[in-house]
Amino acid sequence: MQNYQNHQVDLSNCDSEPIHLIGRIQPHGFLLVLDQDTLQVEQASRNVGAYLPLELEEILGKPLKDLLSSAETAFDPSMTGTQFLSLSGRPFIGHFHETEGKIILECEPCAPYSDAEKLCHNNLLSQLHQQLGAIYTLEEAAQTVAHTLRTILDYDRVDVTQFDQEWNTDVIAESRNEKLDTFIGHHFPATDIPAPARELLLQKHVRQIPDVNAQAVEISPYFNPGTGQPINILKSELRNPSEIHLEYIRNTGVAATISFSILVKNKLWGVIACHHVEPTFIDVWRRQLCDLVCKTFGEVIASMQEKRDQEQFNRYKQIARTLVKRLNNGMNLSEGLFGPQPNLLDITQSQGAALFLNGSLTTYGQTPPQEEISKLTGWLSEHVSEGVFCTNQLSKEWPEAERIREVASGLLALEISRYNQEYLLFFKPEIRETRVWAGNPEKPMLTDGLRIHPRKSFEKWVEVIKGKSQPWSINEVEITQILLKDLIAIRLRNQTAALEGLNQELLLNTEQLRTRNAQLEDFAYIISHNLRSPLATIKSLHQFYIEEPDQESAAYVMKNVRKVSDNMSETIDDLNVILKTHLVNELPHEEVSLAELIQKETQNLAAILAETNAQITSELEVATIHIPKLYLESILHNFISNALKYRSPERRPEINIRSWRTSDTLHLSVSDNGIGMDLDFVGDKLFGLYKVFHKVEQSKGLGLYLTRMQVKTLGGTIDVDSELGKGTTFTVNFTQINYSSEER
Repeated sequence: MQNYQNHQVDLSNCDSEPIHLIGRIQPHGFLLVLDQDTLQVEQASRNVGAYLPLELEEILGKPLKDLLSSAETAFDPSMTGTQFLSLSGRPFIGHFHETEGKIILECEPCAPYSDAEKLCHNNLLSQLHQQLGAIYTLEEAAQTVAHTLRTILDYDRVDVTQFDQEWNTDVIAESRNEKLDTFIGHHFPATDIPAPARELLLQKHVRQIPDVNAQAVEISPYFNPGTGQPINILKSELRNPSEIHLEYIRNTGVAATISFSILVKNKLWGVIACHHVEPTFIDVWRRQLCDLVCKTFGEVIASMQEKRDQEQFNRYKQIARTLVKRLNNGMNLSEGLFGPQPNLLDITQSQGAALFLNGSLTTYGQTPPQEEISKLTGWLSEHVSEGVFCTNQLSKEWPEAERIREVASGLLALEISRYNQEYLLFFKPEIRETRVWAGNPEKPMLTDGLRIHPRKSFEKWVEVIKGKSQPWSINEVEITQILLKDLIAIRLRNQTAALEGLNQELLLNTEQLRTRNAQLEDFAYIISHNLRSPLATIKSLHQFYIEEPDQESAAYVMKNVRKVSDNMSETIDDLNVILKTHLVNELPHEEVSLAELIQKETQNLAAILAETNAQITSELEVATIHIPKLYLESILHNFISNALKYRSPERRPEINIRSWRTSDTLHLSVSDNGIGMDLDFVGDKLFGLYKVFHKVEQSKGLGLYLTRMQVKTLGGTIDVDSELGKGTTFTVNFTQINYSSEER
């Protein structure tokens, strides 16, 4: 077990100094440690003999009832707090509290409290309430409280300090002896009140050191006989300060101090630090009165903050409602949020905002460049898991922000979708703040071997703060969260409407498909019906020849019969292809040589190839395909015919046919250097029935429609790559076709 009475604090453990186990008290009173059940004295401060007619050895082990007067034998120590009591016939103010199964009794001599003092203090308190009721600013209220406390305490200096977000303290009000220098506007670093001390200020609201040079008194024995551990005296009225704190106070040039916690809504808001150049003891009556003043001050601060925050929040909320109303009325996000006043920036004190949503970035006001915002959202998605992130020193969290600190030292980021890196961002610019410190904050401690010393200098030290913005208020964070929820709700509503639109479109497409199927079923009838007209023409020509059977009539009839017959033949061929498509399951699969098929098409198209001087080349990694031959002939014929039909008049037609495979997929492509297409314009209509996109005489809009039908029937797909003025490539992909790389 370690004895902390002589504990040495080094630079590594200053923030974890065990002040609760220090085992020493100040000498202006004495301390007893009692067993909670028997009330037997287990430990006592060594100065007990200075206050009671008993030596330390006589008190240890004695029941408390043996020390109480006959009138107090029924005393109940479980009633913790401050009470009058008489020990060995002497009056004391007793402070009781429980700790780790023990009762701590601390006694200080009972100071008189005259009626005149009571009246004076009541008048001061009444006057304070009247003054605070007529004050509307924090600075005025703090100054009034400082003056009131100095009047009660008769101290040389009373400073009202407020913690900032980093636990540095700012002196916001002061009442002092005119011979002393002012600390108004000075800042004290967080190291002056380390974390253990701040935690204690939350629990123990009044802390007095009547004489910083007084000799500390040890508790004996140091280890409690019941627990074998040092007694925890963290909440003790008399606990001796750490040596570092005492040396710190001596370095300020004062001999006595008393401090009061300022709590606002149960949170540590600040401290009222009181200093006197001579040793001075403040009795319990004045301590309690000052504590009451500080509690009143805390309530006044809370009331001021609530009023200010509520007014600000209501203003922000009204602006947010205006923005949401715009969006609900159909205005787009950019115009609704960043358009006319009021706009998105008016719900915060920011100077710039950005919304990254649906892959689109919208910015307004003073913001970083787009590429920096993109990097920032990437960093947020990787390193920030909370839905809301705010900082007034972004470069401290993300070093790359150093280059954008002028416009984005402060960041409030609200997550929409971390996965998609969608965020609503607000930016605050850098403020160049000149901060006046009471001494150099970079040198809060000095070392001398293994011993640590607090700083000795409290001379004014000026620092220029860079890379920071004004802090974000709770209202700014809350109102932006509310607005974001509304934006997400609007987005979901719009997406729902879009889905409903898609469903309607799907229903329409389904109906169109039903119609198209019906059209296909009637297609054969329609074409056969179209044959009646040419047949009627032939019949009329025949009748004409019968009536005028001369040579001239015969020539005329034969010429026109040939034309009509050609048209009929083409129509019948088309009809046969469509009919065979519907009967695909009856078509036999056979081994088809691609090279032979290409050669056949070249022969069939010999006339137009010669006319256009076109060239057909092939690159066949896959040579043989097991497929209905009629289909493959038709597919190749349509692609090659299209390549010739839509050739460019500016160059020799070149057609390249390729076959290759990837994994289990066979690819067959036909590429040309023709006039090409604008696929953005053509879209899904490319394979539509009777769809024509170029003014070419032979175009009917039937070939590609039939080709896609055939490919789809075979379980394949078609990809198209085309560019106006450069050419087109059709690629057929089969996954259900057998093939070979060698000729059979």
